[in-house]
Amino acid sequence: MIGSFGTKTFEVSDKKIYTFSDVSFSESLSFETQERSGDKPAIYVKGLGELTQSFNVRLDARWVDVKQEIVWWIVKMRTAVPEFLTIGEHTWGTGKALLTSVSVSDLVEAGDGTYLAATLALSFVEYAAAGADEDGNPAVTGPGIKAAQIQLAELMVK
Repeated sequence: MIGSFGTKTFEVSDKKIYTFSDVSFSESLSFETQERSGDKPAIYVKGLGELTQSFNVRLDARWVDVKQEIVWWIVKMRTAVPEFLTIGEHTWGTGKALLTSVSVSDLVEAGDGTYLAATLALSFVEYAAAGADEDGNPAVTGPGIKAAQIQLAELMVK
């Protein structure tokens, strides 16, 4: 199975740069329970909840600069720009996906500080529409997010 997000492509294989595993997804209804006197509660269905997707990506220094890849995914998350997530031959969800979480585990570091391997846990949410805060201010996405401008310069491999 092959997938992609933005400019990154991954494939389930022991001989590829990105091997993803532990794929999971979920979706639920958004609803409200309403009390009724002397009877079971009524259920008010508000609509569909968000569709979420997560998977792990194993990085190996034999095929990729592990530190650079970790930085790429963190910066991608910090920019908060929704992009199409494709798994197999189909785009996941009804539109774009927002990368919401990047976690690093199983990090193997050499004596000289280079990263030999790591596992990235990536989480996405279907991006249906931009929201607003309680004052009506629109959501901030894209290059305007200050954290994205940091670019993790201290980790970047030159």
